[in-house]
Amino acid sequence: MRPNYPFNCWYVAATSDEVGQGLLARRLLDWPVVLYRRGSGDIVAMEDRCIHRAYPLSAGRRDGDRVVCGYHGFSYEPDGCLVDVPSQENVPPGARVRTYPVHEQSPFIWIWLGDPGVAALRPPPRVPWYADGAGWVSTNEVLHVDANYLLLHEHYLDLTDVFVMHPEVVPPDIEVLPQLDEVEVSERSVSYSRVTPPSRLAAWEAEVTGLPANTTGIRCEEGSFVSPALHVQHYVIEPDGGPAYDLLRIQGFTPESPGATHIFLQMARNYATDNDRVGEFLRAMFHEWALRDATVLETVQRCLGEDTLPRRDINVKADRAAVRARRIAMEMVDEESGRFALNRILAASS
Repeated sequence: MRPNYPFNCWYVAATSDEVGQGLLARRLLDWPVVLYRRGSGDIVAMEDRCIHRAYPLSAGRRDGDRVVCGYHGFSYEPDGCLVDVPSQENVPPGARVRTYPVHEQSPFIWIWLGDPGVAALRPPPRVPWYADGAGWVSTNEVLHVDANYLLLHEHYLDLTDVFVMHPEVVPPDIEVLPQLDEVEVSERSVSYSRVTPPSRLAAWEAEVTGLPANTTGIRCEEGSFVSPALHVQHYVIEPDGGPAYDLLRIQGFTPESPGATHIFLQMARNYATDNDRVGEFLRAMFHEWALRDATVLETVQRCLGEDTLPRRDINVKADRAAVRARRIAMEMVDEESGRFALNRILAASS
């Protein structure tokens, strides 16, 4: 499958608690990367291949802040420079492995695998509604799905599947989701919103808010394709005459390859912030939700791989946000492909 993800984009490489003194191997955008934390606490990300015989550096060891290859003992500084070849005195001049810009914004570690000169011009995306995280508490989880990352974006930009796939989460008086109130599109993002009619609480809503099950109120739902790497859902329960309860589902979608995706999931809430039971309930519920979604998306991915003839799926009104998100991602990919082709032409003519 041809890659349909842009490289000039910040992606989540890992969560902060995944990266420590050990060497973490991860395949990102079909590229091998090793991550570790220096003694200072700063994150290092480099190509997970020794420049001598392509042995994974993640299979080696740490020597202070250096990484030592587990094959012939070649040693690398955090900036990727080769500094020691045990079998000879001199180190080949200029020998190094590629390193990548990283940015830690807990709970995520962001990585830039594209043009290094562009990274500083585009900071990692910020989560709408979340600000600096003050007043919120969250749980985190790392998942893996054998499906293309755009299938995940499209899936979560259209929640009309909940009546079939997750009926237990739907409030008891709602039989169909209202049409989207608005779909906003910028150069690099898509967002939508809708408001449900007043209804009683679903069992899970009563559980996490502590409100009586017969409490009525509206739900304000907002979703954003913030970038090809980040999807955020904002779900607000607004009971009649009471304070609002905000829940954020923050999802980093990082392609492992064209047919597989790393999911970095953060569930954040601004209520019951000192109640671990509520946090565990939400973590378990959305973990089960994610597993069901993964089963469907992996099936779709498998069927797409089995189809030998081109196919054209139809779109319906609920797909408006998903269609625009896919268009943005593909425009970014085409833009990079055009720039790469132009650079090749200029290099050949010089």
